[in-house]
Amino acid sequence: MTLVIVGMTGAAAAQPTPSSCDRACLSAVMADFRKAMIAGSPGTVPLADHAEVRENTRLVPIDATTWKAVKAIRSEMTFADPVTGNVVSRAGVELADGKPAYISTRLKVVSGRVTDVEMSADTSPRVVAGYVWNLDPSFAAVLSPEQRLARVELEALARRYFHSLSSHVAVGADFDDKCDRFHSGQRITNTASNSVEAGPPRTCAGSMEGNPPWGPATEQRFPVIDAERGIVFAVTLLHYPKLPNEPRMYVSEVFKVVAGRILKIDNIGLMLDGVSTLGFAH
Repeated sequence: MTLVIVGMTGAAAAQPTPSSCDRACLSAVMADFRKAMIAGSPGTVPLADHAEVRENTRLVPIDATTWKAVKAIRSEMTFADPVTGNVVSRAGVELADGKPAYISTRLKVVSGRVTDVEMSADTSPRVVAGYVWNLDPSFAAVLSPEQRLARVELEALARRYFHSLSSHVAVGADFDDKCDRFHSGQRITNTASNSVEAGPPRTCAGSMEGNPPWGPATEQRFPVIDAERGIVFAVTLLHYPKLPNEPRMYVSEVFKVVAGRILKIDNIGLMLDGVSTLGFAH
């Protein structure tokens, strides 16, 4: 199943873009990237000189990413933002050994060349095949005009979410009553138990409050915003100062916002030791 989501309409979409690459162009660049990587031809990816390529925060050669172990793409959704020149793909893949994995890939396109490749790849046993191989089509749904927020409002909402990760004070009005959060397909909210976050059943807002071991959330970025579909793709580096060796989590999230409230959160959260930065200054 493939969900192709190609950005925004209206005044925001009409703004000049750093890449001069419109929504269809950005989506095509991502489609070509996936084809090249799964075919074992990363050398055909049109990388710019001094392009920055990172997987799970670490600089890597383009031919040394998790894509080299992918046998098939089972499900995929793509979000493109012609204002920023960024496009992101979430792909539920089958690895060569038959196991599921979840890969998020962000590309920034400038003058027809790829300047950024930012990948978050979860190949751990916690990846839920039933979710990542059948990605929720509601993310692709176009909202009616009265259900949409403006681009600046969507970014502000996502910033408040990351601020709540730091302050442990949630803005309850930002969440739909049915809001659910998934980590690589594992349901974290409104469920009796999960292997990611211990404790009692929780809501999207409630899971941020109390005395969790994380915070602050630094290096916040919002590369892709699609107001027509109520989508924000955002990343942050979440610190865990209360745990031994103070590990950090690379958080890569897609928010679905309907009628001004977060309805669904698709997260890839990877605990990484020795990470000092996500890279990518913009």
